[in-house]
Amino acid sequence: MLNDNQIGRRIALLRKERGYTQEQISFILNVTPQAVSKWEKGNALPDTSLLPLLAKTLGISIDRLLTGGSIMEKTSPYDGEYKKEEYYWGLQHSLLAERIVEIMQDDKANKRLLDIGSGEGRDAIYFAKCGFQVDALENSTPGIEKIRQYSQSSGYDVNVLHSDMIGYELKASYDVIYSHGSLQFLPLDQRKNHFEKYKRHTCVGGLNAHLIFVEKPFIKIAPDWQKDEFFYLSGDLARYYHDWEILRCDEQIIDCNSAGISHQHAVHSIIARKIEA
Repeated sequence: MLNDNQIGRRIALLRKERGYTQEQISFILNVTPQAVSKWEKGNALPDTSLLPLLAKTLGISIDRLLTGGSIMEKTSPYDGEYKKEEYYWGLQHSLLAERIVEIMQDDKANKRLLDIGSGEGRDAIYFAKCGFQVDALENSTPGIEKIRQYSQSSGYDVNVLHSDMIGYELKASYDVIYSHGSLQFLPLDQRKNHFEKYKRHTCVGGLNAHLIFVEKPFIKIAPDWQKDEFFYLSGDLARYYHDWEILRCDEQIIDCNSAGISHQHAVHSIIARKIEA
């Protein structure tokens, strides 16, 4: 049975995290602001005909909007680690993030950047320090809290988007769309559509940069690898960005100590520039 109060709280939470006012939501849905207020207070439910557009606007599926699956409950395999005081991935930014900053040089001010699967925010905060306007997309509630904690302690603001990357609908265009070791959670049959979406929402002259995990027969599966993570094959990223200017395309074996156990990953990274609309 649906709980009006819980649905209302979810609508209010998602609305605020996406930066909408009640008036803006009412305009998009062609209802009164008073109607939105009633939903959020638990005094009424949105009409079922409004649910598809409401869910899309809030960047979540209808099912999760109604049940709270990705907001109020555990949503990430890293939730347990992110709840700990220490930072699971550390605070040192990645080499890929540093390369983006080098490429952009003095052209970072007021540039919009989306960090997909931001984790605890190590790269998102680094980008903000370097002058980017950063949207940090993360589905883990403890991870979101870590990002906000790090943002506050560092004095650099990022806009936190609490949503699953699979259900999140991009609205804005970005100068940089970035991910570091998170896109293995995209289901195989959805990857092409997601990369096409990232490319559409990149400004001409903007960059896409990704680091992915590549399957190699001589590399053992990592101890913290999850059942909903899926490897890529060598060359996948180059195929997705064949019509862009590829600035860097690297593959290497890296050492890792996540989960407290030494292991290795085969990783592939790409930095590509959009050369036409």
